[in-house]
Amino acid sequence: MPATPIGLCTSCRFQKVIRSGRGSEFSMCTRNKIDPSYPKYPRLPVLRCAGREPRP
Repeated sequence: MPATPIGLCTSCRFQKVIRSGRGSEFSMCTRNKIDPSYPKYPRLPVLRCAGREPRP
């Protein structure tokens, strides 16, 4: 994952790490597909999120 701390996303089941062809990594919130009020690429670090669900 990126050098930037990503906060709560690390342990959320909706987080997906996207890697570009140039080696950059981005934290994508897949909850955005269910509820568009959540940003697809949230500003990091995420310190509060009502939609966070722990990874299984």
